[in-house]
Amino acid sequence: MKKRLLGLLMMTGTLLMLLTACEYEFIVPTPPVPVPPAGDTISYSQDIQPIFDAKCINCHAGSIAPNLKTGQSYSALVPNFVTAGNPETSDLYIVCKPGGSMASHASGTQLVAYMYRWIYAGAKND
Repeated sequence: MKKRLLGLLMMTGTLLMLLTACEYEFIVPTPPVPVPPAGDTISYSQDIQPIFDAKCINCHAGSIAPNLKTGQSYSALVPNFVTAGNPETSDLYIVCKPGGSMASHASGTQLVAYMYRWIYAGAKND
């Protein structure tokens, strides 16, 4: 009887330790960027290239791909790093959005929102 009680207590204690030792990490997804309203356009030359000039050109001026210098950036990005119409599969958006490898350099939700909207609208060179 004592052995059975002792065995039951040990199994209960082991089970309690296993259940309380688990740790869960909750991943909070970033909210999606809203689709721009009709008629609201983002210009590559006026809205996107200035972001590259201000935030990216220190490293991506030709020695590190993609080359984001004015006049060369569009051909370096499309179609290699940008899937026109689909920001979620575009490497440019993936690395710049919160949690991406370049997110600290592309700080500011407005900048990332511009990139998202430009890609979503078809990533035109205008």
